[in-house]
Amino acid sequence: MRFVILPAILLLSGCTAMLLGGGSGGGQAGPGERSSTQIAADASISAAIRDRFAADSVLGHYRLGIETRAGRVTLQGAVDTYAARSRAGALVRQVEGVVSVNNRIRVSSGN
Repeated sequence: MRFVILPAILLLSGCTAMLLGGGSGGGQAGPGERSSTQIAADASISAAIRDRFAADSVLGHYRLGIETRAGRVTLQGAVDTYAARSRAGALVRQVEGVVSVNNRIRVSSGN
């Protein structure tokens, strides 16, 4: 009987902690996770950057990757000139909410 009661007590104590918010179901993002608010803010930043690139007479011709995480933007892809690469970084820095820019755009020659 003792062997049945002890596991039942341990199991129920874990359920109680979760019901009271002490378990992993507390609803707050952990250190490596983003909240839904942060995900929405990052998506908004990426959309604003895409709009600026599409409207730009130089950058509108390229397919560039944009990843935003906690306001930190990473750009990827390839352009034909260093001026276009610099322009991409400058346009990103103008977007509200951008904390930093990691410009990983390559300049390809002969394309």
